[in-house]
Amino acid sequence: MPLKFNITHHRTGFLNPADDMKPTSVDVEIRRDPLTDDRSRILSFRLRTLGKLDHTEYLERDKGRPCPFCPGNVEKMVSRFLPEEVPEGLLRRGEAVGFPNMFPYEAHNAVLRLTEKHHVLPSQFTPHQLADGLLMAVDSFQRVTPKARYAAVNWNYMMPAGGGVVHPHFQIVASINPTRFQSRLIRRAKAFAKREGGDMMSAYLEHEKNDRSRWVGQVGPVVWLAPFAPRAIYDLMALSPSGKGLMEFSPQQILGLAKGIRRVVRFLEARGVNAYNMALHTSLKPEAGLPFMLRIVSRVHIPPIGVDEINYFEKLHDETVCFLSPEEIAKDIKTMWRD
Repeated sequence: MPLKFNITHHRTGFLNPADDMKPTSVDVEIRRDPLTDDRSRILSFRLRTLGKLDHTEYLERDKGRPCPFCPGNVEKMVSRFLPEEVPEGLLRRGEAVGFPNMFPYEAHNAVLRLTEKHHVLPSQFTPHQLADGLLMAVDSFQRVTPKARYAAVNWNYMMPAGGGVVHPHFQIVASINPTRFQSRLIRRAKAFAKREGGDMMSAYLEHEKNDRSRWVGQVGPVVWLAPFAPRAIYDLMALSPSGKGLMEFSPQQILGLAKGIRRVVRFLEARGVNAYNMALHTSLKPEAGLPFMLRIVSRVHIPPIGVDEINYFEKLHDETVCFLSPEEIAKDIKTMWRD
């Protein structure tokens, strides 16, 4: 059975007080993702304009607090790797500095500071800054976690996304066991291969390339798309058509990957998205079976009173509510899909 791109429609009606109590009907579109089995609800009423990106609130709260990631503080305030893992204590590459997370979520959980500058807008990141962070992640996985099989490079950009520090940084995680999301991706890829005798990601990319409505473009080793069933109002995804993962990409390919990330976060800034999360999922061993997937999702506070885009549907029903369709997102970002 090939991949299914299922959409169902539920329609409701009511007397509308904004239109003299005339009958009004509203359509709710429910999608099920063929890769992840995620379920999303695309609403027909519109998202309010978010306005210009503004980090003033977070910067005001941050004033007067010493930042451990700033130049001059790194040597005094961050942790060090064990001598048998990294004899020099810290990983360094360009502006990036890597060290163990003092509040770890897993046996290997490191922090990778990306820039010397304390506050960086999404459009101000350079491809080389992002590439140095990704290359440092590769170095850390190779040196510190030789037995791990699964990994993720994660990014909480600003406080609404879970960022505990304004200063830009990745968090990387590696383990012998996959996360719940990774387990589901592995299980579905294996089931597809057994059922269809082919690769799930290749089949998905072939369908999306023919459909074109959610296809954004290829940069470096990955293809960027708007996922069929998004996990946020803004959700952009990168897949590897070669089947390779982060550990198999060359430095030049990783720079290409970083260019795509920069295009996405620059687009989010242009649409007034104050914060976002990123997760790059990759196998560390060829036999691990985890397909490469990178997702960048918005963390929007909807005006005028700052309503969080995450509500009970996502937290307690495992379904995402979206006000924009992935087709609209893909069409929009393609207007500025360039370096």
